[in-house]
Amino acid sequence: MKKKRVTIKDIATVAGVSPATVSRVLNYDEDLQVTIETKKKVFEVAEKLSYEPVKKNNTVKKIIGLYFGIDTNVEVEDTYYLSLRVEIESLLKVKGHSMPIITFNDTRSSVRHVDGIICVGLFSKDHINWLESLQKPLVFADTSPNPDKFSSVNFNLGRATRKALNYLLELGHKEIGFIGGRDDLDQVDDPYFIGDERQDTFIQYLSQRGLFNPDFLKLGTYSPRTGYEMFLELMGESNRPSAVMIANDSMASGCYKAAHELGVRIPQDVSLIGFNDLANAQYMIPPLTTIRLDINYLSELVIDLIEKTINKEIPLPIQIVVPSTLIVRKSAQFYKE
Repeated sequence: MKKKRVTIKDIATVAGVSPATVSRVLNYDEDLQVTIETKKKVFEVAEKLSYEPVKKNNTVKKIIGLYFGIDTNVEVEDTYYLSLRVEIESLLKVKGHSMPIITFNDTRSSVRHVDGIICVGLFSKDHINWLESLQKPLVFADTSPNPDKFSSVNFNLGRATRKALNYLLELGHKEIGFIGGRDDLDQVDDPYFIGDERQDTFIQYLSQRGLFNPDFLKLGTYSPRTGYEMFLELMGESNRPSAVMIANDSMASGCYKAAHELGVRIPQDVSLIGFNDLANAQYMIPPLTTIRLDINYLSELVIDLIEKTINKEIPLPIQIVVPSTLIVRKSAQFYKE
């Protein structure tokens, strides 16, 4: 009786990680951000199960274009988008796909060799119309400009915001501030306009409970500088919140700097909750309580979705929503009058 070949999925099941992580560990992907313990466990399970890699055949891999609707300067300020781009690129590399960068200067003729396109970032009406004109399968990552036309993989930021607010309310906070941003593409007359779901949910959720204070809402750009400046404004007044929700961890780092200059103690004087759980969040002083968005999992789903779309395995556009996790650390505590 022929012995069943051990697969990457078998290793993933035993090791308790995703198949993509197993593949990247076994292929010594230097861009993979997992612990030494995880890598060691994957190799140990592979050896225990007597895993033998399948010899590569001459099957032609896909040519999957990448279009980024985010300026490189924005990536530097908000490293969430940088992390998402790097993760998608790394996974495509591991899978052996070619990944040409698509720009706004491309035409239907110049992308004729491309099988499909992954779109990451923010998009205006003109950009969406141009992408459609390329007549290629499209999948959007972390945004959904038109669910009736395009497949996408997103985080439910509204649910994540409610999760963060519930935590602060459970801690006894009733005066809660919000530091967020506006994107350059925010145009209400644009049919593809998508506002910040975190901000919208914050206003609606607290308004329903009679707790929303417009003076506690501060908006700028999604950058550390905005976090710094908005926190100075928010906490420089005599009437100030006991807790603040911050739209991303990059902005939170600016808030920490402002708190230090103001002599405001975290969490004794004000509790903070961030968003994204970037790598530096756990190393802030005190470590930042934040919402974790699993970029690795979202990236895996995006690539799986573009592959299926290219292969015509999906007859209609679908929307996949990835859940978030509240990571409780030391930057928020029970409210004390």
